[in-house]
Amino acid sequence: MNIKSLYIFFILAGMLLVSCSVERNNPLSKTYHNTTARYNGYFLAKEKMRLIEQGLQDQMEYDYNQVLPIYPFIDSTTATAFEADLEDVKKKASHPIQYHKNSKWIDNSYIEIGKANYYQLNFAEAVRTFKYVNATSKDAADRHEALVWLMRSFMQLDEMENAQQVSEFLRKERLNKASARELYLARAHYYRLQNDTAQVIENLALSLPNFDVKDDQSRARYTLAQLYQLKKQNKEAYAEYSKVLRRNPPYDLGFFSRLNLGQVTELTDEQDKERIAGYHQKMLKDDKNLEYRDRIYYEMAQFELRQQNYDKALVLLQQSLKTQGTLSNQKAYSYLSAGEIYFDKLQNFDLAAAYYDSAVQVYPQRAPEYEAVAERRDVLADFAKQYSTIQTQDSLQRLGRMGEAERLEFLQALVQREEEARQQEMVRQQERQLLAEKETGRSNNRRSQNGDTFATESSTGGVWYFDNPTAMASARAEFVRRWGDRPLQDFWRNRTRGEAESQADVALAPVPVEAEENQASPEERASAQVQLYLQNIPVTTADMQRSEKMVEEALFRLANIYAQNLNDQERAIQTYLSLLQRFPGTEHAPESYYSLYLLYGKAGDSPQQQAFHSKLKQEFPNTTYARLLDDSDFMSKNAAENLKAYALYDSAYSFYDAEEYEKTTALLNQVISQYPLNDIKDKVAFLGAMVTARTQKPEMLRQQLQQFKAAYPKSPLLPQADQLLATYQQLEEKNELRLEAPAPPEPKEPKAAVAITPEEKVSTNIATVIASVAKVTPQILPPAPVAQPEEAEPQQQQREQQRPETATTTPPVVEPQQPLATAAEPADSANTAVAPPVPAVDSLAYQATDDSAFYFVLIYPADEAAFKDVQPKYEKYNSTYYKQQNLSIDSVDLADGKRMLLMRTFADPKQAMAYSVKQKAPQAPVGRIRGVEFTTFVISSANYQKFLQKKDLEAYLAFFKNNY
Repeated sequence: MNIKSLYIFFILAGMLLVSCSVERNNPLSKTYHNTTARYNGYFLAKEKMRLIEQGLQDQMEYDYNQVLPIYPFIDSTTATAFEADLEDVKKKASHPIQYHKNSKWIDNSYIEIGKANYYQLNFAEAVRTFKYVNATSKDAADRHEALVWLMRSFMQLDEMENAQQVSEFLRKERLNKASARELYLARAHYYRLQNDTAQVIENLALSLPNFDVKDDQSRARYTLAQLYQLKKQNKEAYAEYSKVLRRNPPYDLGFFSRLNLGQVTELTDEQDKERIAGYHQKMLKDDKNLEYRDRIYYEMAQFELRQQNYDKALVLLQQSLKTQGTLSNQKAYSYLSAGEIYFDKLQNFDLAAAYYDSAVQVYPQRAPEYEAVAERRDVLADFAKQYSTIQTQDSLQRLGRMGEAERLEFLQALVQREEEARQQEMVRQQERQLLAEKETGRSNNRRSQNGDTFATESSTGGVWYFDNPTAMASARAEFVRRWGDRPLQDFWRNRTRGEAESQADVALAPVPVEAEENQASPEERASAQVQLYLQNIPVTTADMQRSEKMVEEALFRLANIYAQNLNDQERAIQTYLSLLQRFPGTEHAPESYYSLYLLYGKAGDSPQQQAFHSKLKQEFPNTTYARLLDDSDFMSKNAAENLKAYALYDSAYSFYDAEEYEKTTALLNQVISQYPLNDIKDKVAFLGAMVTARTQKPEMLRQQLQQFKAAYPKSPLLPQADQLLATYQQLEEKNELRLEAPAPPEPKEPKAAVAITPEEKVSTNIATVIASVAKVTPQILPPAPVAQPEEAEPQQQQREQQRPETATTTPPVVEPQQPLATAAEPADSANTAVAPPVPAVDSLAYQATDDSAFYFVLIYPADEAAFKDVQPKYEKYNSTYYKQQNLSIDSVDLADGKRMLLMRTFADPKQAMAYSVKQKAPQAPVGRIRGVEFTTFVISSANYQKFLQKKDLEAYLAFFKNNY
């Protein structure tokens, strides 16, 4: 190399070194940094991100029974799977930002970092990154891309108003092809979250011309066709499915497009039906569709269902369930379709309930209708139980009305038929087993000839029992009919169901053990079976009355299910009328009249509506339902009055606790007179009885307790009334009852008895009332020995220590009562009873007693971003999935930065527990929260008041675990 060449080399090297400086802004420096930033850092990061997004798309298992999502689903599992690659993207994209600050690719690098944060579920950081690009970038295309991703991040954070503002801002901008496509897709996703199908269709249609990759376009077009089909726009759907097929799509898209073409094709004549049927048969014979045969059978069933060929549809659905395929969710939809046919078309409610139960077990929980299917499963289980109760009890009553000889002859014939059917079934099973063994042998021989030594169970031509959904559903329905819905446990034959109606529900239930059957002769087995059947037949008048009561309750429950859960107005009306015709004196008459009034109003039958309006006003004028006819807001007004009644009751109990019985009686009479429709009538009456025990003769107490039992047969305080009456009878037999009223207590310092305002929303705690009653009643009934002076003071102190602080609860509505008598005049002090020692009882101990109100509680850290706007989210969630429950939400601040959200009111613990379990589903506001500790539980209204006073979360959680 000569000196001149070396000189030129050093000059170029110097210029190159000078251009490497990020501080310079000359053309050479810009060219160097732009080139290096683009191809060293940004290109590698973008290519890595492209592969990640392609991986997300490839691993996404699409459910073609549902409308395909706009974007692949991401959660903590996908974020963890791609964690290393996403960190590598951020590392590569950070290189231009650190070393090439004057490059024009800095904004693009920040966008890749924002995308990585998005896929890592770090949406808050992604929002900050995209906002930074929008604020600092000078390139319009980069700003638009960042804003589209900002909109997607806002939607992930459920900040829909912010997402809409971004969308509206971009309407004013001129976007390039790529940004326009992504904006239309983001808007389609936004409107899908808002359940606005028309806007989803519009934006998907606008996005199609902007696709460069044909497979991506085909997937978006397929989603558009599904939405047209969902809106019953079959012509538009047919056109879009046809366009998908013309673009040579991926095989799964092409297969389902061909299937769906059959669904949207108009069947105008027999020729069209034959063409579609032949089309399905052709797809079934194609070896390429072997893994989709279960889906083809399902489509063939839907085709028969459109033509109302229900039996053929059920056969094809059973074939779909028996066929193994690669679609993980197909069995769920086949079970569901069979359940709908059995319920809606064939009225076979036992099989419908069984199929719905099977569907829920395998149904995809992310499906939007999962909650509805689960709710229908629960409703049908209850429906099948009530329907079966009516049928069973009617059958048993017919047998009970037969003569003894005729009844015995009928049962012997029934047992004989059952034995013959059992023998025939055994023969059929043996034949199927032999056929399966022969088919297995032939299949194994073929495999051996082909050199394949691995014979699988799936090669058998026979049908295994547990692969036969019809046999499984029938067997389960038969088991439930005979034994009830028992839990899976050992020795279940020897265990009781734990239900009051267990014996009545179990009708015609064979229970001989297999070992006994093998030892006994057929005649002995038949005789034992007949005797077993005879045990469940109502023969006496009392048994017949119990059976009739079960039918009455089942009919009422069935009518409510039709009206409130299944929205079948016609059957609801028929069932209510059957109830009133068969049981004209039923206690459910007022509610039945009101329900018929509403149902006829919806049906537009004004004469019938007016007829039941008149009946309700004439026969039951003082009931809640009669008042609802005149004032639709009666329930809300009555709830406000109940709060005032609770406050007066609490004040009355405070006076009772202070032994100021005249004031107690005055306040109780005020509750009765001012708030006659309060829902604590039984508590008022029982506290009045306690005042009587303290102030009047024992005969008055017995009379008042008997009146209490007659007026409030369903009160939770009934066991305490029975216990007091039993104690009264024992003392009367021993001749140990006092003769006169006890003397009034000696004057003492007045105890604070401050009335509690209704705003404090004090509820009534049954458990506290019971505990207080159990402590004070032994002081009243025994004979009254004269107390020695030195004994009086300790006993007085003991009584002071034993008194509870308050008493609150919310019992069911009962009929009004008469005002209480005032306290009796003081009698001779010699007849005053002296209280024996009674062990102290913790009045704030949690108790698993019956209550009429239950709450769902969520305790969470108040400063966590994951719980931002959790209350509005739950309001939206409840209005979507629990609208009929009319749940209200309260929020309470707790210590240590915690906050409590209270969902109320549930009528029973089963409803509250079902709500609590469903909070694990992804649709729930807390269903997708990860990495943040929070607590959920169910609590009764009585225990909730104690929890607010004690605030011992760990203690209640231990109680909750042991009792729920």
